[in-house]
Amino acid sequence: MRQRRVGRLGVAALSALVAAQESCGSKTGLYVPCTVEFVPDQPEIIFVVDRSGSMTEINAEGVTYWTALDRALRQTLPQLQGFARVGMAFFPVGSTPQTWCRAEPRPAIDVTENISTILARFPAGPEPAGGTPTFDGLAAAISEHRERRRTDSQRRRFVVLVTDGGAGCNEQHALDRCTCLLMDTEDACIRNPTIGRIACLDDERILSLLRQAQSEGIDTFVIGLVGMSFSPRNEMIYRRFLDEIAEAGGRGNPTSPRYLAATNTREIETALSRPIQEIATCFLARQNDRAIVGERLYHEGTSIERDSTERNGWNWTDASNTRIRLFGSACQRAVESNIRRWYTPAEGRCLPPE
Repeated sequence: MRQRRVGRLGVAALSALVAAQESCGSKTGLYVPCTVEFVPDQPEIIFVVDRSGSMTEINAEGVTYWTALDRALRQTLPQLQGFARVGMAFFPVGSTPQTWCRAEPRPAIDVTENISTILARFPAGPEPAGGTPTFDGLAAAISEHRERRRTDSQRRRFVVLVTDGGAGCNEQHALDRCTCLLMDTEDACIRNPTIGRIACLDDERILSLLRQAQSEGIDTFVIGLVGMSFSPRNEMIYRRFLDEIAEAGGRGNPTSPRYLAATNTREIETALSRPIQEIATCFLARQNDRAIVGERLYHEGTSIERDSTERNGWNWTDASNTRIRLFGSACQRAVESNIRRWYTPAEGRCLPPE
């Protein structure tokens, strides 16, 4: 009986299954496919990228934060080719009085499987006089995810925010609840109401937006490009704010810094690799609807068990049992070993040979 190639996995379990069903193949000349394969489910990721004037500051390696980010993206994004769909939103729109505190309502680069398209359209630089309307950039990405979910409800969706932390541009901000980002004194925004509101940290709206998105299954990774600031006070504010929004987005580190901290090209590459590897490795979809035998997944001598507590192992993420997620050290081991395909024994009828 000719058998389908299944790879090196749970040999004893598969041999027992095939032996139990051997009679079907021997009598009919047909054979039984005996595995289900789980592969990356091609989630959709929208990067939300800060183009404010502070991204022109020079980092410790002697280049702007924008240049370091550009170089890091060109090294890391190609890892997503074939494993995810990617789009990009940017803020602000421009440097004029009409645009420096505004973002487009939709991502500037549509979600696509073609990573080279993303890199080809990545802007040459930030807006030199641009503000930081982080809320509007995030809102554009989350709104796009919600719209796309209407026709593709099962696909996993993520946001990756890359920013230096100084979110502002909320013209409706209440001055009595203002964390002022003007550099002289804490009450500077109150004393300068013309620009005071847009210089208040826009934390309440952003935290609410990310918590709501996370409750809908849209998680946000936060990459913070916070180096030495001209204002130690503002640097402390930025770091605290990034910790808060990283936790609200559902993908924060267990301890501070909860955001993914980076200041140079190598650190940005490392920070970007975290969501890229996790998204492309730990979220998987099954390739057919056969009932699996047992609750263990295999890959070349490695195995993981289902863990309904979602601490360490795998578990279903949907009611139809078509998608899974790896948790805890199981996810970490898969990322470190670049394991992106798993198999498990499965029930099935005899089928014609290929």
